[in-house]
Amino acid sequence: MTEQEAKERCADLAREHPDRKTHQWIPVPSKDGNWSIAKINIPPAAEPTGTETRATQSDPDDPRQLPPWLDPPRGGIA
Repeated sequence: MTEQEAKERCADLAREHPDRKTHQWIPVPSKDGNWSIAKINIPPAAEPTGTETRATQSDPDDPRQLPPWLDPPRGGIA
């Protein structure tokens, strides 16, 4: 089996096999150059159902900049 044939067969299995909701099929190369198919017990990823909302944080102060009372020219940390 060629790589393309293995990929097509994996797509067919993912579409038609009774275990398609609980398993995935992936093409696997062998040492002799042929390809085979591996069935793994990992459910396919769910399709996105909508938009994702994330909270954003404001940028913190630059940690490399010292506050004015610690600035070296004013007698702070040297």
